[in-house]
Amino acid sequence: MNDMIVNAEVKSDDVQVKDAKAYELRPLVASDMGSICKIITAIGIRQFKECFDVDQLLEDQEDKGEKKINIEKIGFNVVFDIAGIIIANIPKAEGEIQAFLSSLTGLKLQEIKKIPFADYGEMIIEVVTKEEFQDFFKRVMKLFNR
Repeated sequence: MNDMIVNAEVKSDDVQVKDAKAYELRPLVASDMGSICKIITAIGIRQFKECFDVDQLLEDQEDKGEKKINIEKIGFNVVFDIAGIIIANIPKAEGEIQAFLSSLTGLKLQEIKKIPFADYGEMIIEVVTKEEFQDFFKRVMKLFNR
């Protein structure tokens, strides 16, 4: 069977199944911590630390006229900042990111390398918006702001 990932379509010989994902993300587990740390180290911890500046996040929220602190919204903003940092720094951590995605999806490393760019970015966003990923970084955020 000759399957290819093409813009969220699975093509198998002449049969097309639209909007089918050719992968499924497994849950994040403790052993993923090493991969996440390698990615953070390759990109630079300082860039990530800026995402967790609670004082700045609260100030931004106040500037928008929001009187009540919305921790969930702050967490959501942090997650998308992290996704942006990862995507912007793919050249610095490309091998680590691809190995991590391969591990999470069950796809071979060569398959990850051949995914169209838009789908690759979408896969990264899907990982950083996973509940386990967000929970981990919310806890890290607490540590940075003690």
